[in-house]
Amino acid sequence: MDTEKVQSVQMEFNSIDDLIRDERDQTEIVEGDSPRQHDSDQPGGSKLKYSIDDIPPWYACLLFGLQQHLTMFSSALVFPFIMANMYCVPDDEKSTVIAQLFSSIVLIESVGTFLQSTFGTRLPIIQGIANALYVPASVIMSTQPWKCPDPETEPGLNNTMNSTLEYEISYGERIREIQGATLVAACFQMLLGLSGVMGFVIRYVGPLTVAPTITLIGLSIYPVSLVNIKNHWGIAFLSMALTTIFSQYLHKVKVPYPWCTPKTQRKCFVDGAKIFALFPVLLSVLISWFVCHILTITDVFPDDPKDPAFQARTDRNAESIASIPWIWFPRPFRWGLPTVSVAAVIGLCAGSVASIIESMGDYYACAAMSGAPSPPGHAINRGISMEGFACLLAGMWGSLGVTSYSGNVGAIAITKVGSRRVIQWTSALLFVFAVVGKIGAVVASLPTPIIGGVMWVLSGITLAIGVSNLRHTDMTSTRNLFIFGVAVVSGIMIPDYLNSEPGIIQTGSFEADQVLEIIMKTGMLIAGFVGFVLDNTVPGTAKERGLLTWQRTDDVQDAGRKLEAESYDLPFGMSRVRGWKWTRYIPVCPTFGKKEE
Repeated sequence: MDTEKVQSVQMEFNSIDDLIRDERDQTEIVEGDSPRQHDSDQPGGSKLKYSIDDIPPWYACLLFGLQQHLTMFSSALVFPFIMANMYCVPDDEKSTVIAQLFSSIVLIESVGTFLQSTFGTRLPIIQGIANALYVPASVIMSTQPWKCPDPETEPGLNNTMNSTLEYEISYGERIREIQGATLVAACFQMLLGLSGVMGFVIRYVGPLTVAPTITLIGLSIYPVSLVNIKNHWGIAFLSMALTTIFSQYLHKVKVPYPWCTPKTQRKCFVDGAKIFALFPVLLSVLISWFVCHILTITDVFPDDPKDPAFQARTDRNAESIASIPWIWFPRPFRWGLPTVSVAAVIGLCAGSVASIIESMGDYYACAAMSGAPSPPGHAINRGISMEGFACLLAGMWGSLGVTSYSGNVGAIAITKVGSRRVIQWTSALLFVFAVVGKIGAVVASLPTPIIGGVMWVLSGITLAIGVSNLRHTDMTSTRNLFIFGVAVVSGIMIPDYLNSEPGIIQTGSFEADQVLEIIMKTGMLIAGFVGFVLDNTVPGTAKERGLLTWQRTDDVQDAGRKLEAESYDLPFGMSRVRGWKWTRYIPVCPTFGKKEE
């Protein structure tokens, strides 16, 4: 019994080895202490530190989760400000409404992330605000009667917009209009997932559909990062450079630390930890944050809020931090019962289709980065259904709908940590930041140029992930070169043309104009659609199209691949699910479509 206790304690100590290195000098460690290696092939031939089903120690999950949170925090931080302007919130109420929107957004991201990683696709993927849903929402709010009045031209209004009574329509009515459209669009998305439509469509989706989609997602991320980078290029470059140095140049460098074996062996020595390889983003953010703090207290950064460099100060939100309560739980329907209109519903449903295409591309990219096989149809169905359910909650809490966050996939590519458990811890951290107001306010004080610098790297990584999907295809084929090139250019050119020619779409129907404008301005949707149509109509062999290696599922007879495919099983109750014959007809069940053995 004593031997078992000693072995148990020793295994706990050895978990640190799993955390900090790929391999370790075994000369001073007892026999039998061997490190775990992962042979998951990644784009570029790199190895994962933790793959999808691995469970790092809790303290490692906490640090990894914080790192993932910091990489996607910019969206939760930026969108409340964007939404407050979109809803025409008066200046004297803006700070309160922004805080309420922030809590609602982070809460929904927390719940959506947990549900997706645990019951949805079960991939280590974070749920964040959907840009594809913001576009139609902003279009709706820019039309009459929702359009914000101009204080300089509208009589009875003043420049400071000090009272909602001066408006014909209050900001609460605008929020309720988007809430109602979000609720209906969420039900539409859930129906697509639960019915198995998306799982059926995925049979015809190959690398030449997904690669252009993810590539355009990467291109769509950089404008958001550029907004933050422009506030202070120096700090943004610092965080970008540190992330690059830590992840690419110092990833094999070991930082020494003391280590002692259990008391029964009484051996102490100095080992090395590859912390640069595991925490490149977290370290770059903390170092850049410290530099910003030094430059703030020495008044190097300007104290004028109108100066863009003011966003690099660490004390710019000091008053807000002091005024925000410790505990603040957002409640549903804070602004009243939602309203529903046909135009808003059609616009948000069209945005949902774009969001679904984006998510399906993210699923494949995340699976590749986390060491899992390509997601089967039932996992796609559950993932889309779960995103729809999270959007339903978003409509109740006044947040925009969520989707799979592409920047998270880029973070996995950099850190080589693709564990599902890490993302579940990330969801717990998001919940804390949503409920504990002080903590969320402190994190919100993170200088925006730092986030811009990190996103600088992640947007490039996401773009590269999209291109890496082409490794399954024969890129010496002129057919494949044609399809990929035309799809990507179409996804860039058509939205740019519509942005340069506002109002060019004139069908005679406002709703039709709105739907077409939303669809045609969504680059990743255009690229994915063009790639999908061409790939399924232009003649080509399965090998040439990359389908032989792309569509690997749990039907593959190799025992190792079967074991990996279990990553998409439900977290519990699988023995009963496999025993019930009727589950083979349920699109979201892991046994869906399988023949009786």
